[in-house]
Amino acid sequence: MIVRCFVVTMMMTTAAGSAWAQSPPGPPGPPEPLLVAAVEAQAPPPAAPRPAPAPPTAPQPPAPTRGARPPATVAVPAPPTPPAPRREGQPINVRVEVTITDKKPNAAPVTKTVTVVAGDGLRGSIRSEGSGPPGSRSTPLNVDVDPNILADNKVRVGLNLQYDVPGQSESASGGPSGFIQIRDSVTMILESGKPMMVAQSADPISDRQVTVELKATILR
Repeated sequence: MIVRCFVVTMMMTTAAGSAWAQSPPGPPGPPEPLLVAAVEAQAPPPAAPRPAPAPPTAPQPPAPTRGARPPATVAVPAPPTPPAPRREGQPINVRVEVTITDKKPNAAPVTKTVTVVAGDGLRGSIRSEGSGPPGSRSTPLNVDVDPNILADNKVRVGLNLQYDVPGQSESASGGPSGFIQIRDSVTMILESGKPMMVAQSADPISDRQVTVELKATILR
C-alpha cells in the first residue's frame, strides 16, 4: 500500500514538472526590496544647486601691523589770501609842498616853495613863468603832483618838475649867458608831514647845485 502511494506521488510530480516546463513564463513580478536598495545605493547622489556668485567688493587697505609707523602725509599749504583792495579816491585832500633850493658858489642859497593841494588819487598842477629884461628869455616853473593815500599814514606822490634858471656866467651885455634846465620825474613814498629830498641837480659848467625837497601832508 505504501509502495503504491509513493509511485503515484512520483508520477504526479513528474507530470507537474513537465507541465511547468512547457508553459510560457509569466510577467515579471515586483523587484525584490534588497535588490532595489542595492541599486539606489550605487546610484550617484543628485547634484547640489550651484550658489549665486557674490557681488564684487571694494579692495580694503591692508591692516597696519603692530609697531609700524603710518605713512607720512605731506601738508599742502593753503593758497595765500589776496589783500583787500585799497579804496580809491577817498574824500581826503593832501597838501604837497615842493621846495627848490638853488645854491650858487660864494652866494647865499635861494629857496622857492610851491604848494599844491589835491584830492586823494587826483592830480594837481601849477604853471608859472617869469621874465627878465626886455628881449630876455622867460623862466618857467611847472609842477605836477599825483598824491595817493596809503595805509599807516603813508602817501605815494608822483612829481613832475620843470624848472629853468639863468646861467652862472655873464654875457657881454651884462645878462646871463645861458639857462640851466631841470626836468625831474619821480614817485616817492612819504610819511605824512615829513619832508624828504627827492632830487639834486648840478650845473655841468660850474659848482652850482639845485635840490628838490618834497613833503606831503594828509588833511584830515
